[in-house]
Amino acid sequence: MMGNLDRIKSNSILFCASLLACMRMYGQDPAWTEPPRLVVGIVVDQMRVDYIYRYWDNFGDGGFKRLINEGSFQRNAQFDYAPTETGPGHASIYTGTTPADHGITFNDMFFGTDDTLNYCVKDQSVKGVGCGEASGHSSPQNLIASTLADELELATERRSKTIGIALKDRSAILPIGRTGDAAYWFIPDDEGAFATSTWYRNELPEWLMAFNAEKRQINYLQNKWDLLLPIERYRQVMPDDNPYEEPIPGTTSPTLPMDLQAMFKATGSAEVIKYTPWGNTLTTDLALAAIAGEELGADDVTDLLALSYGSPDELAHELGPRAVELEDMYVRLDQELKRLFAELDTRVGTGKYTVFLTADHGVVDVPQYLKDLKSSAGYIDKKSARKGLNEALAKRFGEGEWVRSIRRGQVFLNDSLMQARKIIPEEIQRATVDHMQLDPNVIVALSATDLARNQYTDGVRRTIQRGFMVQRSGDVVMVYRPNYLESYYGTTKGTTHMTPWNYDTQVPVIFYGQGIRQGEIMERTSITDIVPTVCAIVGISLPNAASGNVVERALK
Repeated sequence: MMGNLDRIKSNSILFCASLLACMRMYGQDPAWTEPPRLVVGIVVDQMRVDYIYRYWDNFGDGGFKRLINEGSFQRNAQFDYAPTETGPGHASIYTGTTPADHGITFNDMFFGTDDTLNYCVKDQSVKGVGCGEASGHSSPQNLIASTLADELELATERRSKTIGIALKDRSAILPIGRTGDAAYWFIPDDEGAFATSTWYRNELPEWLMAFNAEKRQINYLQNKWDLLLPIERYRQVMPDDNPYEEPIPGTTSPTLPMDLQAMFKATGSAEVIKYTPWGNTLTTDLALAAIAGEELGADDVTDLLALSYGSPDELAHELGPRAVELEDMYVRLDQELKRLFAELDTRVGTGKYTVFLTADHGVVDVPQYLKDLKSSAGYIDKKSARKGLNEALAKRFGEGEWVRSIRRGQVFLNDSLMQARKIIPEEIQRATVDHMQLDPNVIVALSATDLARNQYTDGVRRTIQRGFMVQRSGDVVMVYRPNYLESYYGTTKGTTHMTPWNYDTQVPVIFYGQGIRQGEIMERTSITDIVPTVCAIVGISLPNAASGNVVERALK
């Protein structure tokens, strides 16, 4: 005899079957059969998730608050690899995988035994378009996995329009991948202009030539930068004039107000705009020009606009994440987002586009500031560490310059010398690990051999392995204690990022628009989940190396 529970289950199954039958009867197709007209990916360079909490009261209703109140906010999203830098970050977001599989391990990489440090998007075989030829030697040639843009182009027989826009070339190029339509970035030569390379096209489109002719950056560099709101509105934790901030180019003091015209005159370069809120304004201006000029989202074929705001990173490197200038920049960025979304509502249509917003990495507080608060924090003397390691290896393997470089927590050994002395790589790597682990500031050190042979499933070892590629990473990879940074010039001002610790890896992930369910998601998610989720909404294949998962709770 059928019990009550069985009867309920049976009725539920019958109801679901009837509902599906009705949907088919009345022609209701799955959501992915009517994909969004436009996907807008927004990466804020060097944004920690706590900025949203700290700056919330100063945001308006049309930017960050619109995204969160109407979208899906993943509050524990992480980069689950290191080193956390801009090039690897943008590549990981748009490929849905980590540097171990997409190949962009650093902003600057050594390739095998080559002693030349190679910029991640440098390509001498291409020329600049819209700028001096040498200024445009940039392409995605070092990216070995497909991106969201690549998959859109394949799925639509290249009818999709896929455009990348950023101040930095790597931030525009890596999201668009190898087969996307175009990437445009800011070249500060002379008065500055947005340009591309012959990888994408041989001449600029008319709309971009018209945009460059307006020289908006020169107009913006006539401004004076002071606080947008009354000083008491800001979450200021220390005076504007403090010992932890480095003056930005063209200034003598890291304080407001700043005279942008004087900065431009002092440096002779429009590049100074990158350190100001008007770098974000200029980026939004170009995005709106691209939407209109390329008619993005104007038909039923899904397009992609990959947009990266680089000014927060440029500013925070000099001033740190507690600066009142940084909060003011985010208050103004909030207004830029409002302006962008208003234009999307008008041109594409409310509910016809899908947005995701995230960051390529976070940042650590200025270690000296933390140290002065009696936190565990400090600096690694890179020159001293290299000298000590070289001496230790020389005692064991003979005199010579055994260390090519120590950078970003990785040791690069002299391959040519190892081959000449017939030293087995595993042996000298092990000696390097043994020496580096004598440093109390090193939490863990792993050799390239260990990373290639073993499988690490948790903790910082797993994080290291996901960011490691044997042909493009160091001979030994280290993790320093939290809040410790390599010191290059002995400075205790400003800050950076690169580590597997939460201040560098935890970033906001917000989905908004067509196909998105409103709410907060507290479970841990990965940055590699973004593109698989977008692919599910659009109804296309995952990028070929994607390892992330669809975040089902974010979907309607």
